[in-house]
Amino acid sequence: MDFGEKLRHLREKKGLGVNQLALKSAVNASNISRLEKGERKDPTFETVKKLSKALGVSISYFDDEQEPDTVAAHVNPDLTEEEQENVDNYIDFIISQRKEGKIK
Repeated sequence: MDFGEKLRHLREKKGLGVNQLALKSAVNASNISRLEKGERKDPTFETVKKLSKALGVSISYFDDEQEPDTVAAHVNPDLTEEEQENVDNYIDFIISQRKEGKIK
């Protein structure tokens, strides 16, 4: 699945419309729609970050090498927003280290 397909799949799974996701993520609804339709490729890191946060997944969810059903199992309602962001960043770090062959 490409980025747009993953985005649409997860948005629908969460029961959100494009406009609802736009409000929740502060990403323009037309940008979300164009991403989902494949009219816009390669979103900015900031856009991916906002959408990931709004959908409750780590940034790595949208990585091409991940399966679409790998949804953030590490989301914990007891963590503050900052603590959860630290967890997400650590997971992204571990994934990048593995891809670079620095860990197995």
